[in-house]
Amino acid sequence: MKKIFIPLLLSMFFALFIVSPTFAATSIGSVLEQPEQGWTRYNHDSSEITYLGGKWTLDSYSKSYNSTIGNKDTGIKFNFTGSKIRYISTTWSSGSSSNDVIIDGQVVGKINFSGPEVYQKKMMFEKTDLSPGEHSFELKNNGTNYIFFYGVDIEGTLKPFNLINPTPVDPVPVDPTPNPDPTPTPDPTPSPNPDPSEPTEPTEPAQPTGDRAILTVTMDNGFDKEFDLSKKELSAFIAWYDAKDAGRGPSFFAIDKHNNNKGPFSNRKDYVIFNKILTFEVSEYSTK
Repeated sequence: MKKIFIPLLLSMFFALFIVSPTFAATSIGSVLEQPEQGWTRYNHDSSEITYLGGKWTLDSYSKSYNSTIGNKDTGIKFNFTGSKIRYISTTWSSGSSSNDVIIDGQVVGKINFSGPEVYQKKMMFEKTDLSPGEHSFELKNNGTNYIFFYGVDIEGTLKPFNLINPTPVDPVPVDPTPNPDPTPTPDPTPSPNPDPSEPTEPTEPAQPTGDRAILTVTMDNGFDKEFDLSKKELSAFIAWYDAKDAGRGPSFFAIDKHNNNKGPFSNRKDYVIFNKILTFEVSEYSTK
């Protein structure tokens, strides 16, 4: 019985020893020379990959693809299908420590290429919970040091870059059978005692009701100009202001100063510029 049991244990041990590397748990920074079962590796020379930011060079010793140092705009982009991705690279003392991983237009993680100077193929980034389908991948270097790239492990296929919008906006539904003759709904009767705290719709400036009025115009420099005007003159000013506010008419309005004339002048007018007016106030009064 013992002779049968011992070989059986040995065979189970060797089976686990051989199979376990295929299903071994892989963590960020661990060495991954070959893709695990269910993954496919695409190397740095795949034609679907786009390299950004100056000249990239192949390190003949490490076989990794290195970006130009000192260029902040270096990056990599491509598309892939499936629901998971791994970025395979190495680390070096001159590696960039600030790099954004962007999937489908959203920053989902970062990669730090600064580390031990050992030529090894390491898993520097992993994302395994994506929705099945096509996704866009971008790596953006936020610093000025090197970024490195061996390849990428995915479960699907690699494709040229085409930004995927993660949240497409649904079009507004259109009623297929609109009513050609809708019946207008009358406005509700306004409350006889409206709440004074509620905002009210702006109304047109009231026309003068007295014989004369004091027009006080506040300019954009904080100064006030006062004019004693007749009803006709005030109406002309309000009409000019409304027209100019709608984009019509001259940019200034001449106001006769009347009894405010001083010196040897027979007539004096104050020209008010429209775009210099902050506000104006009308104080009406009657001479009767």
